[in-house]
Amino acid sequence: MSVVIKLLGLQELENEIRATEKALEASRGKLGESQALKKAREKVNQAESIFNELSSRQKSLEWQAEDLKAKLDRANEQLYSGRVKNPKELSNLQHEAQLLSSNISKTDEETLEVIEKAETAEDALSQQKETLRQVEAEWQAEQEELKNAIPGYQARITELRQKRDELIGAIDEQYIRIYERIKLQRGQAVARVLQGACEGCHISLSSAQLQRSRSTNIEKCANCGRILFSE
Repeated sequence: MSVVIKLLGLQELENEIRATEKALEASRGKLGESQALKKAREKVNQAESIFNELSSRQKSLEWQAEDLKAKLDRANEQLYSGRVKNPKELSNLQHEAQLLSSNISKTDEETLEVIEKAETAEDALSQQKETLRQVEAEWQAEQEELKNAIPGYQARITELRQKRDELIGAIDEQYIRIYERIKLQRGQAVARVLQGACEGCHISLSSAQLQRSRSTNIEKCANCGRILFSE
């Protein structure tokens, strides 16, 4: 096996290590509550707050109506009992009864409006709770999947690092130094030759370079300095 093939293999191992490390980091970052779950819970809390407020308002209006009706009953009882003889007092009682009746009607109308709004709010709350249930189920499944995937990523990284170390031990130190220097400068030290051009910089190679890149010796791209690999 030529040194260039070994260096290409080393690069591919290191690329896979980086990709697996990123996947591991991403999986760890997704552990815990997701933004979708937090938003779903927030919407449930908002819908619940609206429903509770309307329910409280409904009860308050119902108590208010009961109080008004009790006062009206007392006013009517006095008005028709025959005990009140004074015309002015009778007039005041009639006026009070009319005012109470009007307030009861207004309260009943408002109560009906609030009841309708509360029913709509209750439906909205039920929908938000169902959405939350679905989001929670999806989140729990994802969390389980992530927890199961993390050990696999860790094991794969350990395996790849071991292979990388073994491969480094099989390559002459001088070539490792060349590889590391180019990698530091260019990110990728080895570039394949594709359709007569360097894959790293996409510059066409001369016929002489193409020929040398097929040999067992290291040949660098004249433009970017990467090690060329030609199959």
